[in-house]
Amino acid sequence: MTTKTSNSFLLLDRFDDTKRYLDNVRRAADAHRKAFGFLPGKVYDEFARKDCLYVLVAETSEGLVYAGHLIFSQSYPTAKIIQIFTNDDFRRDGGATILLDRFKSELTDAGFTSIYAGVAEDLVASNAFWERQQFYVQRVRKGGETRKRIILHRCHELDSPQLFPRSGISNNNPLGLQSLPSGSDLLFLMDLNVVFDLTGPRRTRHEKAVSLFQAERSNLCRLAISDELRAELKETATPGKIDPMEGFIDILPEVPLRKYDDVEPLLAELRSLVFPEKQELSRNDKSDLRHIATAIQHDLAGLITNDEAVLSASRLIKDKYGVELISPDAFLATKIDAQALEFEGQEDIDLRLHHLNSEHAEAIHALLKGQGIHTSQITTAWLPTGLNTLITAHFGVWAERTLVGYITWSNTLATATVVARMVVDKEHIAAADAARIMLSFLIERLPKDASAALIELELPVSLPAVREAAIKLGFKGIPGGKGLIKVALGEVLSKQTWAVHRERLEHNVSVRLPDQIPHFHGPDQQISVVGSDGDRRFIQLDDLESMLSPALLCLPGRPAVITPIRRSYAEPLLGHSEQISLLPSPRATLFRDRHYLCAPINLRHFKRGTLIFFYESTRNGGRASLVAMARVRQAYLKHCTDLRRADFEHSVLNDKTIKAVGTSELKTLVVFDNLFVLPRTIPLKTLIRLGCGSATKLLTTNPISEVQTESILQEIFSND
Repeated sequence: MTTKTSNSFLLLDRFDDTKRYLDNVRRAADAHRKAFGFLPGKVYDEFARKDCLYVLVAETSEGLVYAGHLIFSQSYPTAKIIQIFTNDDFRRDGGATILLDRFKSELTDAGFTSIYAGVAEDLVASNAFWERQQFYVQRVRKGGETRKRIILHRCHELDSPQLFPRSGISNNNPLGLQSLPSGSDLLFLMDLNVVFDLTGPRRTRHEKAVSLFQAERSNLCRLAISDELRAELKETATPGKIDPMEGFIDILPEVPLRKYDDVEPLLAELRSLVFPEKQELSRNDKSDLRHIATAIQHDLAGLITNDEAVLSASRLIKDKYGVELISPDAFLATKIDAQALEFEGQEDIDLRLHHLNSEHAEAIHALLKGQGIHTSQITTAWLPTGLNTLITAHFGVWAERTLVGYITWSNTLATATVVARMVVDKEHIAAADAARIMLSFLIERLPKDASAALIELELPVSLPAVREAAIKLGFKGIPGGKGLIKVALGEVLSKQTWAVHRERLEHNVSVRLPDQIPHFHGPDQQISVVGSDGDRRFIQLDDLESMLSPALLCLPGRPAVITPIRRSYAEPLLGHSEQISLLPSPRATLFRDRHYLCAPINLRHFKRGTLIFFYESTRNGGRASLVAMARVRQAYLKHCTDLRRADFEHSVLNDKTIKAVGTSELKTLVVFDNLFVLPRTIPLKTLIRLGCGSATKLLTTNPISEVQTESILQEIFSND
């Protein structure tokens, strides 16, 4: 059958029509053996006779001209693409997409489920095409011994009626992240002491209990009591006297508590997990077990308790039964340094970020209302417990006396999960800068024990500046989500740290990396990842680091360089100084990707994906040590006269100081990101001992070996 397509193409898919173009198909395939491999000539005839060959021809002034082809095999319900090709003359006209769209449509109508294609990992342009066509890597295998290639097996799931749902793997949500459940879906049972802590203001745990009820007010959870509490209060009530506690619990939902039975299997199992060494259980012990069993029986989110024995068994209970055992302080906000931070903005406007309190309430309300947020939303979502809260952080960005941006966030169950809301004055010139400041501050201020944190960011719908800033920091949108979501790993993974950070990533956000650290063979290599949804997928190393940013995966064999930087430029560009500056932070610190400029001869050292170790030289009182590390995003040559404002604002140089990095008019511009200040600097004497060069050699950029890189990483993280 001959089908008319757009752009004056015809698509032929029957042997009577395609046979006349078989010589064209053979010649095209033989000319591109590096991509396709070799097929005997007769094989093309066999595919054509089985109508497993599409030929694309173009209508030209000289008649019909061969433009491309697609060869496939099929075994219901799956199909495999053997070759797809378009001539250079027609590639920009979308010839390959026309072939593939037709193939997808035919198979979808026929009820097929999937299409597969094998692509060599080193074919960068081809892999980019398949990624755009939503063919995602499902597995990786080694190619033949001759070329020693890595073959990526890509899969596209067709939108045809299926017994089982599609996996949901997509570019929009590569890690399979799940939108956080609404607080109304998280019902927790409280034990007796937690309720008494709330109603007794002189009790030592009163503040923590208050934070728990503020969390419910903020829709982070729902709280319930057992019928045991109501019965106990009735037993102890004084006749004729009103008990405030009894009146208070009338507003809480009630769950019937499971009866205690020593031989009942669930209670016996829970006893072995919670009280493994106790021969005799007290009344309170039995009550604890009944509460846990009730949470399991009624499929509740979990139990809130102060009992240390119960809390110590929380990991075992969570792994076995899926319910949380948490203390009342699970929702307490992490204490954050409230000292104001200042940044250079555009047009000489300095921006200031600091903690907000009750005296700023009027300004916050004005900003939120100005962006179309109704008062009901402000009081229930953005400021549900006011600014004197125990569970929520509130920060704002000011331009002089104007509040330009506002961010608030709360912990959900644990510090590893954060719900944030952010808004900026979209009409203000500093809107984009304010968004960058607040998002970076949020990610950087996550507590150390919350590395691998899941952040869900809710945004008003019409704030493109915020959305763009968030996406550049690795946030992604997910189907059914309220806003954007990301994982912030915040760690450098090396041989020494791989196991601990891999475990933390899996425990906190249910994303699982390979058991063993892979060996590096390119920034586009595919890393096996099991997402939060339980599906295995393969993600390019470069993309994975961006999704987990800030993160560096220091795989064995990954190229690395040591590059020098003077102290006067290092401190503002890298931000590693422990001394507090009295001046605003340079504009470069607002950006995730920053620019390092150096001599043109160094371009060869800065390949994409290379690790950079920044060496602060001794000039101007420098430390003579490695102080920070990052990764190369790209590097290219640029003439000084072609450097523009955008180039300089991502660096700490300008058109005057650029001369300080060499006399050549041509510069290497290195774009780097995922910057980490080293927790332990590596002094010159250690670098010399590791064979990384002398003081003189370290004044220029030099690559280091795999062994040297591993030794440096071991020095940095030896006690982590």
